[in-house]
Amino acid sequence: MLPGLYNAATGMIAVEQRQDIIANNLANVSTPGYKRMQPVQLGFYEVFSQKMIHPFHFNKEAAPAGGVKGVESFTNLAMGPVRITEDPLSLALRGPGYIAVDTPNGERYTRAGQFTVDLEGQLSTVDGHKVASATGGAIDVNGDEIIISPEGVVTVDGQITGQLRLREFQDPTRLEREGDSLYRASEEVFAQSAEAGETYLEQGAMELSNVQLPIEMGNMMLGLRAYEANQKVIQTIDTTVGRLIDQVGSPS
Repeated sequence: MLPGLYNAATGMIAVEQRQDIIANNLANVSTPGYKRMQPVQLGFYEVFSQKMIHPFHFNKEAAPAGGVKGVESFTNLAMGPVRITEDPLSLALRGPGYIAVDTPNGERYTRAGQFTVDLEGQLSTVDGHKVASATGGAIDVNGDEIIISPEGVVTVDGQITGQLRLREFQDPTRLEREGDSLYRASEEVFAQSAEAGETYLEQGAMELSNVQLPIEMGNMMLGLRAYEANQKVIQTIDTTVGRLIDQVGSPS
């Protein structure tokens, strides 16, 4: 009976973790270039079996027989829909690549193609990070007519002022998410990357979030039902245990 109580409690915790991820997806349904997060859960038997590489830490025979645990989440890299904006500072990436930006913590990568001109007249993200040039430094876009070619070459009033640094990764699933639209590449992941060869830019367009509102809302409702079901299991076991104590433990 008590293992059932344990299973239901872990189920509720796992649902809460899953709901947090879904809520974050819903909050970013309108964020350009956002990639939805997908939670991953494992049964405790699988979790403890993996930990048996250190058998002196865990005793599989004594480990809980059921229950679930949220172990990680992964990024769904499917391309989101592209919206035409006719804004020369909006860029949609066609292909698997990322745009490099300079941040205080080093170079990061994004697919959020909503850019602006900062106070220094340079191409920047809406968060204030300068878009990196292929030759180093920032890109000057201070002028009237801004044209960005599919290869990322920037021309302002007829003069070439720079080229965006586009990067493609052999395994983009290993990029580490920072915030809602930036990604970090470890040294190992960066070593397995190259300048973009299959990615081009579409000026005047923007990739939207790949979050599908009906699916996320449906997943959230399923989570609520699972949470309620686990609550009822706990209430039922609690009531049963209470009756056992009152009846079996009574001297009469």
